[in-house]
Parts: sequence; C-alpha cells; structure tokens
Amino acid sequence: MNSLKYDPSLNSSKAAPISRPFRYYWRLYRSHILVSLCILPVLVVYVWLISFGTWLKWPVVTNYYDQLATAFEHRSLSLETKPNQALLALSDPYDPAERAGISFLKDASLYKGHYYLYFGPIPALILAVLKYVGLGRLGDQYLVFAFVSGILIFQSMLIFKVWRLFFRDIPIWILLVCILLGGLISPFTWVLTQARIYEAAASGGEFFFLAGFYFIVTALERKCTLARCCFIFGGGVSLALAIGSRLTQILPVGFLTVMIALLLTQSCRQNKTLPQAMLMMMLLGSPLVVGMAALGRYNWARFHSVFETGLYYQLAGSDLQKYTHVLFSPLYILPNLYDYLFMPPHIYRTFPFLKPVHGAGASLFSFITLPPVYYNTELTGILVSTPFVLFAGVSILSLALKKKNLPGSINPTGDFYSLQWLTTGMLGTVLFGFAPLVSFFWVAMHYQIDFIPPLIVLSMIGFWQGHRLTTHRPSIHKLYVAGGMILMLVSVVSDILLAFSAHAATFQKVNPLLWKYLISIFSR
Repeated sequence: MNSLKYDPSLNSSKAAPISRPFRYYWRLYRSHILVSLCILPVLVVYVWLISFGTWLKWPVVTNYYDQLATAFEHRSLSLETKPNQALLALSDPYDPAERAGISFLKDASLYKGHYYLYFGPIPALILAVLKYVGLGRLGDQYLVFAFVSGILIFQSMLIFKVWRLFFRDIPIWILLVCILLGGLISPFTWVLTQARIYEAAASGGEFFFLAGFYFIVTALERKCTLARCCFIFGGGVSLALAIGSRLTQILPVGFLTVMIALLLTQSCRQNKTLPQAMLMMMLLGSPLVVGMAALGRYNWARFHSVFETGLYYQLAGSDLQKYTHVLFSPLYILPNLYDYLFMPPHIYRTFPFLKPVHGAGASLFSFITLPPVYYNTELTGILVSTPFVLFAGVSILSLALKKKNLPGSINPTGDFYSLQWLTTGMLGTVLFGFAPLVSFFWVAMHYQIDFIPPLIVLSMIGFWQGHRLTTHRPSIHKLYVAGGMILMLVSVVSDILLAFSAHAATFQKVNPLLWKYLISIFSR
C-alpha cells in the first residue's frame, strides 16, 4: 500500500539537496513545539472555567460515575444506593405524577428494585481502575475536564496533521490561531461550566471517537507495516470505547469503518495487497466486535435484553415507557434543525450581553404536532454562536467541484489517500453524529459535542482551501484572511459569554467576587 507523500512545496528548489532534510525536520520540530505551546493556555482556560475562576474549587454537580465505579469494585452492576421503599411500593414508579413527593435517584434507571445507569459504562471502568490504584471519590466534573482536554489534544493533533500533509503553504500563525479557536468555542466552554454526568458521557464518547479517527489517519500514512497495524488496532480499540461511552457514536463509527473498508478494497485492487488489507480490517474490526458483544452482555446482565441500556426504565423527566415509539421521530427534524443551527440568543446591554433561550423551533413550525414528551432546553444555534463553521461549506464545495481541481480538494499524486477522502470522512462523521440529535425528543446544548470537533476540523480545511484559492489576488486574499480572523474572534467571544450567562447562578454562588468584578468592568 502506498503511503501519503509529503507536499514537495515545502522544500525550495533553490536550496542545495543536502539542506532540504535539515530544513524540513527543523520546521517540523518547531511546528510541534509551537502547537504544544498553543494547547497549554487553552488548558489553563479550561481549569479557570470549570473552577469558575477559583482555580482549586471545582463544584460537584453529580457523581454518578463514581457510584457506578464503586459498584464495579464490589462486583456489582447496580448502584449501591437503594431505592426508597415508598417508590418501590408504587404501581407505576416511572410515572412522575405517582412518585411526586418521594425521594429518588434522578438520572438513574429503576429495574427490579435496583438502581442502574443508562449511560455508557466506560468512564466508570476508568474510574474503577483509578480507585484500584488508590484514588478517592471523584465527581463527574473531573471526567468532563479530562475528556474535554483530551478532545482538545486530539483535535489539535488532527488539525496539525492535516496542515502538515496538505497545507504547509499556509502560514503557521494561522494554524496556531485555528487551534486556539478549536479549543475555546462552544460546546467546550459550555460543558466545562456545567460538568455533569450528561457532559461526561457525551465528551467521553467524542474523545474516544476523535482518538480513533486520529490513530486511523496516522496508520494510513505509515510505511512500516508494524506501525500501521499498531495504529489501526489502537483506532479500533478507541472506537469501541467511544461506543461504550455513548451508544449514539455507533453511527459515526459505522460510517468511518465503511470508509476504511472501501479505501482498503481500492488499495487492494491497485496494489494486489489482499493479505495486508485483510489484516488491517481484522485489527480494526475485532475490537469493535468484542466491544459490542461486551456491551450487549452488560445490558443483558442488567435488563435481560442486549439492546436495553436502561433508558426505558429511567426516572428523569417524563414516563418514557409511554413514549418509546416517539423518542426518535422525523417530526422533530425541522424544529431541531432550527434550534441547533439557527436559534439566536437574547441580547442585553449589560454583562454578559448574550443569553441562550429555550429553542423556538416547536413554535416556529407550529403546524407540526409534537408529542408531549418533546422538550428543548436553553441553547443557541451553532451558526449564530460560532459563525466560523460556515467555512465548512468551502470543504463541501471542494468535494462537489473535485473535477475542476479546486486547490486542496484532491491530492493528484496517487498517494494512499487524499484530502478528498479525509474531507469526506469528516463530513460523514459530522452528519452521522448530528443525525440522532435532530430526530431526538430532547434538545440540549451539550449534545453538540457529538459533532462539533469534526465540524471544526472540516471548517479549518475549508478556511485553508479558501486561503490558497485567493492567494493570487492580494486584495481579496487580505479581506478573506481578515474576515476569517473576525469570525474566529466573534465565535470565541460569543461562546464564552453564552457560557457565562447560561450558568450565571453557579458563577455567583461559587465566585461572587469575580462575578461582581466582571459586571463592574463591563458596566463602565
């Protein structure tokens, strides 16, 4: 199989041959250092956000995964917290009206007298290992911070890899600004200031998916068979962990697996490497098969069904047993599309100036009769809060115009895979990550983490393609770059302000002096 070749434009034809390797490795080394230094301040911002400016005091909102980890330690699948006997005595404990006034464990599933979690078990397994080596109780906020930080690292490495393989003519300062943008937008700022089990499960699933995507891309560019096999196996393990953290990741994982299979099939036909292609598919697919089998066995041991995660028996919100046929429905597509993409915030003259509001998609499309179970929380549409993602349209356009050879749209050298393949993979993971959300009965901001990281990478690719396309027209090029920088700045500032306003009550409770100080500064 051919490996991906480096862009020959890096090496100047005027340089002596002996100087080219040194210049290449020096620039690569310097780029790695700069990217690493660029990640550090974002991590500092993450600590500041999750601690609400106190640095050391991280508010505990939920600790469900710690409870499940403790259960795993004691060889149990149910939580050690026992349901209230009054709750168990009800004829229908899943009916909110019947259990009114009775204490119960919110966001847990009740089945045959025991509490279970309907969230993926992988984060709890990680905590169980940490507990085994001596760590004490850990709230879900620590998992959220670890997973969001991991997303930042793999997202940055993936952006850097795309730049190194396809866009080394783009100035490195633009690369660094893009990495800063990718870490400081919503929903990362949002979930860090509302670090609960919901955010832990969602960020965990996206972290493992992004790690798997990175490992697979790294495997495909390697020449060494052993290294390629190690990375492809690591990718398969990561994708299996993504599904084990968040079941809806099965759709983007399935899409990516099909993409790899098609790529290996094409390579096999061209290079007659059937044994190697089969080995790579086995290394990728075997962890997924084992992971899915283990997850099915986990569900069977709890609910006597390989497909039941506990959602059917959950106690949060409405009685879902009455609405199982409309939890996912095409009726929600138009309202949800509006809420997730176009919903504007309220604008105020005082800090923090922007405030997310409950989605208005249901009222906008009032001719659609939605079931009573449908609910939307406070959020802001991604195209409004983060307008930089509009550059993803350039990437999509490059796929449509590939025959016209739009700069950067396809690698013409016959390498193992092209930028076209990578762009298609990113676009597919965005669509398949977004698809369950637009048809789901519950609309929430933190769900955006399922598709925002690949969307950011896709937007970076589009921005760089436009940068290359306008290079030969200096006036237009300057306007294009300036416009991109402005959209980046608007995206970062608006998303941070929205995180402030959405969780203003927590800010005022945890760090009232900081909140008063911010108001006083921006009131002048």
